Parts: sequence; C-alpha cells; structure tokens
Amino acid sequence: MLIALTGLHGAGKTYFASNVPIKFGFKVYNKKEIIQYICKEKTGRSDWRQWYKEQFNKDAYKITEMILSYIDLNNNNILDSVHSDLEWQIISSIVPNSEIVGIVTPEFIREQRREVEDEEKDKQRIKYWHNGGGCLMTYLSWTFNGGASLELNERLFAEFLDYLHKKQLSIKGNCVQFSDNKDERIRELIRENQLLEEKLKKAKQMLNEYDNKCNKNKTLEEDKLEK
Repeated sequence: MLIALTGLHGAGKTYFASNVPIKFGFKVYNKKEIIQYICKEKTGRSDWRQWYKEQFNKDAYKITEMILSYIDLNNNNILDSVHSDLEWQIISSIVPNSEIVGIVTPEFIREQRREVEDEEKDKQRIKYWHNGGGCLMTYLSWTFNGGASLELNERLFAEFLDYLHKKQLSIKGNCVQFSDNKDERIRELIRENQLLEEKLKKAKQMLNEYDNKCNKNKTLEEDKLEK
C-alpha cells in the first residue's frame, strides 16, 4: 500500500509522517530526498528543483515512474509528499492500491511554522493542485489536522486503516457499512423524542394538578376569612 501526503507549507506533513504511520508499520519516503539523489546520481547537478521541473515538464510519467522505482511497493509506505493533480493521476495509475490524504492545518498555526517565502510558494503549490485538468483535493481519501495532538491523529490513522480495509472488502463485493447507520439513529432519536414528550406531558399534568390544589386551598382560605 502506498499512502501519499499533501498539504500546504507548515501543515506538518513531515512531522505527521515521522510520528504517526511508522507506529503502524509504515515506512516513510521523502520525495524531495529521492529527487535529490536521482539528480545527483544521473547528472551531478545540485539544482535538483530546476532539474525535476525540467524532467516533469518533459515527461511527467517517466520521472514519476522513476521516483516510484525507489520505493518498495510490496510493503506499506508513506510518500511525503505529492502536490500535483497530474502527478497523483500518474501515481494512482501505476500503483492501484494507493491513497492520498491531506494534512490540513489552521492558518494561524501554519503562520508560526512558515519559513521565508513559504507564503508565496503556497500560491504556486495551489496552482500545481490543478495542473492535471482537475483538482488534487478532490482525490483525497482522508484528512488529518496538523494542529491536533499525535494521540488524536494516531486514533484517526487507525480509523483510516479500518476504512481502507472496508474499502477493499467492498471492492471484492462484500456488503460493508462505512459509517453509522443513519436510519437506526433517526429511529433512536424518534424514540427519545417520544419519551421526552411523555415526560413533558406528565410534568404538565402534575403542574396543573398542583395549580388546581393551590387554587382550591386559596378559595378555602378566602371562605374562612369571609366567615
């Protein structure tokens, strides 16, 4: 299984990858490090960003396939990270058993983590999300909050893996319930509402009886005073 991460600068993708999925047996691959290695090995160049841009524009499929060749796809892996709609379409065509998740973090938290020029880089990154004719965000299988605690994200990752297991069962033709049974919950709410109405009815009846009793006692007291 290959799970790719995406998100804006300062979202906490690398921190998440280094602390959460590894506890579930996933190996983490940093795409930037793979590109740096390939660039150095094949060209001796140090301007790996420019080299990758040239190669991607020349043949996006070939360079993406080359990057994936450095990943052991027989195991469970995390790819940190993917930011192109076109790139993801290529990855998912080469690795059918792949998913992409987003690390979504509140703006004020990302502001504290940003490095110089990250804000401008994000503008370019958002453009890359749409360079395949669609939007990378529409392919997301799951999202995690990069501002949440590791403990919470570990629980959410476990739930995500459960979802993937159910997804595979569903693909194989099994009947799988992916979320809470809404019909049953509605029936429960109706029953709870009926019980509440009965309690309110009894309370109103008791209140009326009490008012009647008070009025009766008040009348008796007034009669005594008149006599």
